Amino acid sequence: MLRLFTRCFERMSKLKNLGINLGLILGSLLMGVVISEVGLRVARVEGYPKIPDVADSAPTGFHTADPDLGWKLKPGVSGEWNGEGESFVQVNSEGLRDREHTKAKPPNTLRIAVLGDSFTEAIHVPVEQTFWSKLERKLGNCEAVKGRQNVEVINFGVQGYSNAQALIMLQKKVWDYNPDIVILAFFIGNDVINNSPKLEYDHYRPFFVYNASGKLVPDMSFRNLAPIDRNARAVSFVDRLPGFLVNNSRILQVIKKINLDQKKRQLSADFSALSTKNFKAPEDAAWEDAWRVTEGLIVKIRNQVVQKNADFLLVTIGDPMQVERNAQMRKNFMRKNKIQDLFYPDRRLEKLGAREGFPVLNLTEQFQGYTEKYQVCAHGFENSVPCRGHWNELGHRLASILINRNLCENLKQSQVLKQQP
Repeated sequence: MLRLFTRCFERMSKLKNLGINLGLILGSLLMGVVISEVGLRVARVEGYPKIPDVADSAPTGFHTADPDLGWKLKPGVSGEWNGEGESFVQVNSEGLRDREHTKAKPPNTLRIAVLGDSFTEAIHVPVEQTFWSKLERKLGNCEAVKGRQNVEVINFGVQGYSNAQALIMLQKKVWDYNPDIVILAFFIGNDVINNSPKLEYDHYRPFFVYNASGKLVPDMSFRNLAPIDRNARAVSFVDRLPGFLVNNSRILQVIKKINLDQKKRQLSADFSALSTKNFKAPEDAAWEDAWRVTEGLIVKIRNQVVQKNADFLLVTIGDPMQVERNAQMRKNFMRKNKIQDLFYPDRRLEKLGAREGFPVLNLTEQFQGYTEKYQVCAHGFENSVPCRGHWNELGHRLASILINRNLCENLKQSQVLKQQP
């Protein structure tokens, strides 16, 4: 009996000691959390709050969510932009980064609509430096229109737009302005990726897919996506925790910031690897489908333009590496990534145009010839990465010259044909 009592006493003592130790550990942890919370707040170290259940999906403060397009420019918004390049951004009352335009086309006016992404929206440079603004002034001096017509170029470009979003923009807004010419500015660097839900990271956008009948149809399922499910690269594991916990804990908010900063760095590396596949024939089913959808979207845009009795022009905007001024750097890039032809996507689109009967203006090769000859950069800004990113003033100027030359020649030929008996 004495032995049994002794054993019970020893067990109770061990449990008591274990409880005391656990209490001390938990108390220390709690004290550490409290001290850390207070310390972070006193030091004014900020983190990120939890993603709310309802959130506006927009790439910048100049944009807002849209149920058809994913996002759009906010009508009437204005402000300074100094992220990459510098400009004063003014969005007109119809949600276009442009001056005000009447929807009714003025008499004796040649009206051109430009569709595209951030290269076309072009918040990186002042409006007067954009290619579409310069194009308007240059084309006005073309012999085919000078003294006969006024020229009006309207910018429908929006940052991050895919060709699917360009098609919806065409249907939703462009036809209200009755353009004579529609230009689709195609960015080699990511347009094919943007058109594929398997390749694109940001799923809060409309996609087009081929149905069982082989018809290209819209997929608007993004409308039902919760903010936390829109882009895995922009969500932290912290966002999966209860909102009241995250939004009241500076520690969790800082952890979220650290986690997302790591994801951002990884995203840059992953996208760089992914984007090299733009310059090769499809190597898997995802890329095969992405190109099939991309070509289908371009043809669909062309068909709708023709149905409206307007002219269509596809313009290719080169990836910065394609127009890199250093020939050896381009060769090293191709060797490292096993690329045979740096202009593969441009040539593929030219073949599509030849097959489907629409003009393609390849800016990429002409840009490369210029940057290499004069050792200049058409991309990049002093406050960002040199020779990378979006067009600087030179890039926009070169584009305006080449597009103007193409349109002017076509207008002259049309004029000659009309004069023939």
